[in-house]
Amino acid sequence: MKTLNSGKGVCEGSYSLLIKPVQSVVELGAAQDVTDGTLKAVHQKNRNGSSSDFIAVSFPSMHMGRSVMLSGFRIELIGSKLALEELFFSEAIALLKRRNMLEQHSVSEVNYEPGEVCAAYIRDRSCEKHTEGWIRRSKARALRRGKSYGKDVKLKADATNVLFLKIGNSALHIREIVGEYQGTPLIVNTYGFSTSQTPAFLPVMPLSARA
Repeated sequence: MKTLNSGKGVCEGSYSLLIKPVQSVVELGAAQDVTDGTLKAVHQKNRNGSSSDFIAVSFPSMHMGRSVMLSGFRIELIGSKLALEELFFSEAIALLKRRNMLEQHSVSEVNYEPGEVCAAYIRDRSCEKHTEGWIRRSKARALRRGKSYGKDVKLKADATNVLFLKIGNSALHIREIVGEYQGTPLIVNTYGFSTSQTPAFLPVMPLSARA
């Protein structure tokens, strides 16, 4: 039986693939279907592929809405040419193409120099602590282990300056960090995001850094 990847892997970062819904999909309010399908496809590819050939995910048009962070309508995937081409022809992406939901884009080589402005997209686990769901899961875990939960903690409101994503049964909070491109390789998890301890600065220009 094949062992699925978990934890971190290496992203070559030499090629990119833009995933963007056509305008009619945006107007119908179905852009989230494109985001969900793409994120699931990346996670599946990283779980089943080589840990030395992961794909990274970025949201260059991520921005603040009225009260929550929004992903925007552009998803730029970073990886090797082979990994991105395999993803492009995967069933999940093929389904979006058959439904005419995507603009026509192809895998292209990255043209980025060290020192250029770019962004890292990190999974912020601090946002997951002391929320209602976190407390509920912690109590259930303590009950299963036959241990006392301990003192109640102060309930923390959901953070509004991070992007909330749902991938399968997993809830992720993604924070954008603007920095300087440092070259490759890049370290990301199976979802395609990095951590605050080891941020992967991807060769993408974020909307937040544009004049």
